[in-house]
Amino acid sequence: MTTVVATYYLRNPDVVLREEDPDEGALLFNPDTNQVKVINITGLFIWQQCDVARTLEEIVNEVQKGFDEVPSEQVTGDVKEFVDGMLASGFIGTVEK
Repeated sequence: MTTVVATYYLRNPDVVLREEDPDEGALLFNPDTNQVKVINITGLFIWQQCDVARTLEEIVNEVQKGFDEVPSEQVTGDVKEFVDGMLASGFIGTVEK
């Protein structure tokens, strides 16, 4: 029997979130690397979706529900790019299930 393993994304629990003006986005601080990231409102929304382990497809679905004005064909690429960048810098991690 073949078991399919899916990758789930989960935010780093050590990262500190400081929300700015609700229309402006937020600051993230990773004490493990001493890095600060400024994220816009969409990045904040994606970050918040990673409070529980989710697949990239689940995150994309949530973004499509939350931001109707974004063309659906653009959402997957943009979310993947954001998540990959956050993963590379340690702000998001992965779990396999």
